Amino acid sequence: MSSEPTTLTDQQTIKAACAVRLNTIFARTALVWIINEQYDPIGPIWNVNLICQADRGIWMQRRYRYDIPSDTLQFAGEQPASDDELLAARRGGRRLSS
Repeated sequence: MSSEPTTLTDQQTIKAACAVRLNTIFARTALVWIINEQYDPIGPIWNVNLICQADRGIWMQRRYRYDIPSDTLQFAGEQPASDDELLAARRGGRRLSS
């Protein structure tokens, strides 16, 4: 997949493969909301921003990169999520489901 996914089916296939990898990281009962996803043709990579609960109950905004050709997920950093970001994620984000 060296070109941009142009069809909805291509994007759904990439999202599904990325979700499989994300589900290996998070417990089945974890509260995880995907707040942003974007294709990057250099790579090609599927970038995902999400909000999840980390150790000690702190909500974090995390970034992951799903490398499409190698079918690998890479952690790209995290920062604490504000109450407003958490509320926005719960209202408008997509739950990661297993």
